[in-house]
Amino acid sequence: MEKDQAKKKRGSLLLQIGIIFALIFFVVIPLFIVLQVVGNTMTYMEAKQEYLTPIMKNTEEQEENYINNLDWFMRYWREHPKEVKEAAMFPSVSDMGAYVEDGAMIVSTQVTPAILDALPEDKQLRVAGIAYYNFNSYLSLSQRQLTNEVIYIFDVHKDSLGFIYDFGKDVDQHYLHLGEMMWDEEEEISSVIREYVEGKTTEIRYERFESRKDGTYYYAGYYPVVKNGEIAYVIGVLHDWSEYHSTMIRNMFILIAISVVLLIVSGFILLHFVNQVAVKPLKKVQNAVREYRQDKNSEEVIEKMKRIKQRNELGELSSDVTDLAVEIDRYNAENAHLIGERKRVEAELSLAAAIQSGVLPKVFPEEKDYQLFASMSPAKEVGGDFYDFFSIDETHVGLAIGDVSGKGVPASLFMMITKLLIKQYAMAGNSAAEVLRKANESICAENERDMFVTAWFGIMDRTTGKITAASAGHEYPIIRDSDEGFRLIKDKHGFVLGGMDISRYKEYEIQLNPGTILYVYTDGAAEATNGENELFGTDRMLDALNGSPGLTPEELCHAMTASIDAFVGDAPQFDDLTMLCVRYNGQEPVSETAE
Repeated sequence: MEKDQAKKKRGSLLLQIGIIFALIFFVVIPLFIVLQVVGNTMTYMEAKQEYLTPIMKNTEEQEENYINNLDWFMRYWREHPKEVKEAAMFPSVSDMGAYVEDGAMIVSTQVTPAILDALPEDKQLRVAGIAYYNFNSYLSLSQRQLTNEVIYIFDVHKDSLGFIYDFGKDVDQHYLHLGEMMWDEEEEISSVIREYVEGKTTEIRYERFESRKDGTYYYAGYYPVVKNGEIAYVIGVLHDWSEYHSTMIRNMFILIAISVVLLIVSGFILLHFVNQVAVKPLKKVQNAVREYRQDKNSEEVIEKMKRIKQRNELGELSSDVTDLAVEIDRYNAENAHLIGERKRVEAELSLAAAIQSGVLPKVFPEEKDYQLFASMSPAKEVGGDFYDFFSIDETHVGLAIGDVSGKGVPASLFMMITKLLIKQYAMAGNSAAEVLRKANESICAENERDMFVTAWFGIMDRTTGKITAASAGHEYPIIRDSDEGFRLIKDKHGFVLGGMDISRYKEYEIQLNPGTILYVYTDGAAEATNGENELFGTDRMLDALNGSPGLTPEELCHAMTASIDAFVGDAPQFDDLTMLCVRYNGQEPVSETAE
């Protein structure tokens, strides 16, 4: 079931590679085609621009050489288009002399616009007609070599916006347009011509456009002729590049078709190659890994990986899979051994914990003169804290509590030795200070690991309630008299047991009156830490104890444990928590009997 789901989720590597290849192709090829078309077009246009510019300049020179007063004639033609056309007919033989005389006036450098303006009206019309005829004929003949361009002279005066003359490819159809539109709609007039009309530019300009009338593609150059500080007219050369454009579009589609065919062919070749050198070896690796996951047979994996002969990353992958299978087998063997060792250690720790628990007394005395309860909660399986109570004789009880440095089994063993030494020297009749001194000497003599113990030991007189105690660097005891709250007893500390063999300890007395409670503990209570890294502290301990008056020693210890647990929350326990609590009730008075 899991395999089927995995197959459904798994995509085909070949299909993914094919999609990526197609995406790359359909991005790169169109971009390449576009760049190719744009580049070819720009190159073609730059070449045409270099070609058209001299033509326009040469046209201006021819016009200026032939007619010195072209601007006067253009103005006259614009103002009298119909009359000029009628007067432009070739004259009869009888009028030939006047024609020659008037024609000479046209090309004479001595004739100025003022002289022409001073001529009679009929003379002005005849001169303008002859110039019109000669100018048309001259340019018709001079432009015969231009087989693919059309030359215009544009009148850019705002009152006409028309074309003055047009010389097309067909010499027989050369004609002049006097104040007329070349195209039917004014919107067809070039935007560049409008800029000349509006005086926005006086520079040579070029543009590409498509005729709205017949869809022909044109490339035009415009050469403004400036007279007296303003544009008199504009020479234009119009190149029809529709054939080039059609050829370019046709070649583009041919290139697209060839690219698609190449895509299909190269795609199949690429996918076949990828399948042979990548997909099939990967499937072998995949199948070997799946079989190893089921059978855990590394020898079979090694044998299958040897069949992959590629000297590339796939060959390295097969080698890595082989090494991984061998490493997993070794790891499994070591892990099985470690699991066995862990179980053995856990069993030994469990036994050590049971031994430690057996060493600490669990049966608490039920005496009329005092009540006693103690508990120890280790931070690990076994701890280093201890408590003890024992009868030294009929009237004296030994009370002990201690905290060994460190955790675990070594601390537990050190704890048991310390506990036995204290009890041994106490049972020999030594004072509290002597018990700690001798225990310290014994521990220092055999303390190769430099461990130490904080300890408090007291001897309680059951008849008087007086406790003679000594401290080896342990926490301050806490006491509550019957009519007062709990408070610290800031006793004099001696040095820890196991620190220096010359340490000495001072005794002090604690008087327990009926109802007095003595509470001793290890630092696991005061130094309990919550998730915000705050310590429980002795202040909270006193508050917790004073918040539970009238409780028995057992109830008091349980209440303190609950307060610490509530404060710590989910934070881990880092130290053993040990406490011992004694309530002194006092001796009952002995009744006198009559003799």
